[in-house]
Amino acid sequence: MSQLFKLLPLLGQLRRPPVRRVVLKQLYFTGNQAAWIMLLIGVALGGIVLLMLHGQYGQSREASMRLLATLSFRDISPLLAALVLIARSSSAVASELAAMRVHGELDSLAAVGIPVSSYIVLPRIIGIGLSSALLSIYLASASLVGAALVSSGWEIGYQVRRIDQVLQFGLVLQCLGKSLLFGLAAAALACWTGLRVAPYVTEIPKASSSAVVRSLLAVFFIDLVWVLLS
Repeated sequence: MSQLFKLLPLLGQLRRPPVRRVVLKQLYFTGNQAAWIMLLIGVALGGIVLLMLHGQYGQSREASMRLLATLSFRDISPLLAALVLIARSSSAVASELAAMRVHGELDSLAAVGIPVSSYIVLPRIIGIGLSSALLSIYLASASLVGAALVSSGWEIGYQVRRIDQVLQFGLVLQCLGKSLLFGLAAAALACWTGLRVAPYVTEIPKASSSAVVRSLLAVFFIDLVWVLLS
């Protein structure tokens, strides 16, 4: 977490067009390309949870939808989105930065006066953090649609129109806050791991696996602290 606080003074670098372009590219690769995965996971998740609540525990459709909205937006979707991003992006970022270090690209950037922290690290952390928040909302919303589809079949339009009655604004804020924190932590650890490797080619895959393990530990620890404090 200390790495995140060190980047706060660098937020002013976002006014520079090259830095913003890197952020947008990271948003595209991390968020846009994972959207279809979140859609499939969300629809399946909603159907599974609703069938369990309605079939095995005797909950009504309305009660099942309300409980699904609470579970999905508050707990399940931020965690699932973080796990998917760790698998896709944390390993990729750590491998990319490790390769740049091994091949001397980071030293070349520093030699021409381009700060690595503001041009390489900051955009990746911001891009992954924002992607985590947006994808978790996307996943949670898809879970409600999937539950409506399973419970209503061809009458899904009626259930979709009732989603606003089971969804609370506070749940959306919790989902955004938790998933944003997960994404920032995972991205910071991935960058830190990639930048600290020894300049050997054999260290690149080690950086990838280390970033995944550290990010998973951080996400579950943050989730535990969040639950204890909430």
